[in-house]
Amino acid sequence: MIAYLFIGQGVELPWVADDVLADPDVIALVTIASEATGCDIARLLVRGGRELSRSEILQPAMVAVCLGVERMLARAGVAPAIVLGHSLGEITAWAASGAITAEDAVTVAVIRGRLMAREAARHPGGMLRLTGDRETCERAIALGRQLGSICIGAHNGVDEWGLAGDEAALAHVLPQFRTLRLPVAGAWHSPAMAGALDEMTAAITALPRRPMTVRMISNRDGRFAADADLPALLAGQLVHPVQWVASLETLVAAGVRRYVAVGPGKMLRSLVHRNLGVEQHVDIIDSARAVRDFAAACV
Repeated sequence: MIAYLFIGQGVELPWVADDVLADPDVIALVTIASEATGCDIARLLVRGGRELSRSEILQPAMVAVCLGVERMLARAGVAPAIVLGHSLGEITAWAASGAITAEDAVTVAVIRGRLMAREAARHPGGMLRLTGDRETCERAIALGRQLGSICIGAHNGVDEWGLAGDEAALAHVLPQFRTLRLPVAGAWHSPAMAGALDEMTAAITALPRRPMTVRMISNRDGRFAADADLPALLAGQLVHPVQWVASLETLVAAGVRRYVAVGPGKMLRSLVHRNLGVEQHVDIIDSARAVRDFAAACV
């Protein structure tokens, strides 16, 4: 059984292979993102640029290219049984489930990126990766709350946590524990994003939707999601932590034996290995050649 995994915002760009950007399906989606953002995203993905660090540019770029690669896999005759996305990757996974079009997913990623960038400007902060058990995580949060706001933004591994908070709290925690500052622009998946919740809910609810043809796991609770519940779950993830550990446990319980990272996959592979063991193979499909090789192996 194959599961597609889609990454969120925390990856370094540009990562896109030349043969991916030459694909007409990819270009069509990237063009939608470019027109909506006013940036030449294809050019940025080739040459890089400071704009790619902006959430309102990066988020639609990621969704457009990952869904373009998913379309390349579909044309090659490969389809998943289950889809799962990490944070922003849930928008990508929702489209891959068949519930919304890829074009609408790119459009809503533009809205999501703009809203999150706005709230990050209003409530400056960021995220830390903390290594340790739950007790260590709770001690770090208690320490940070002496000076500011901080909470769990993601549970990525049994001993790996993403802590989201304001600058004062993060600075207080950073030198006291095994931590690393994450390359994100705000305190994602925390109350700092609450000001975007109503607008995000409205944008997602307004999308034309169809019944899912592929099962999807929500990283809000790590469970399979029902069609009717997904709009609220996807909007609510802005202020709730990513439950990645629980999500992978659900994949295992469902009988998944082949994990496929669609798009940039090094981080996803690391998270699978961290939770399920290094013996778990993760295919990274980030080029047209990788699509061809994987499709041939699935025959």
